[in-house]
Amino acid sequence: MADELLRSRGMTSTAIRQDDFDAILVSELETLREGEKRLRHIYPRLRKKPQLREAFLCELFELQERARRLEAVVSPCEMFLPAGLAKSTTRPAA
Repeated sequence: MADELLRSRGMTSTAIRQDDFDAILVSELETLREGEKRLRHIYPRLRKKPQLREAFLCELFELQERARRLEAVVSPCEMFLPAGLAKSTTRPAA
């Protein structure tokens, strides 16, 4: 009955094999790492070339959004916790 209800609302589950999930996860992590390298390359040049600032900020925003989406997939339960609690439970205190 629950399956029928989900299908009737257009909410079908898409199963994904663990190998595929792992490959996608690794690909996303590599993409984030490449973006980080691009930012590290641009950052020192910002002072001499202020016109790069917009490109830097756009790249930074895209990487932050990608990282948030990836974290939501890897740790879906944290999405339902209050912001302060989610941060304190995932990272040990320094």
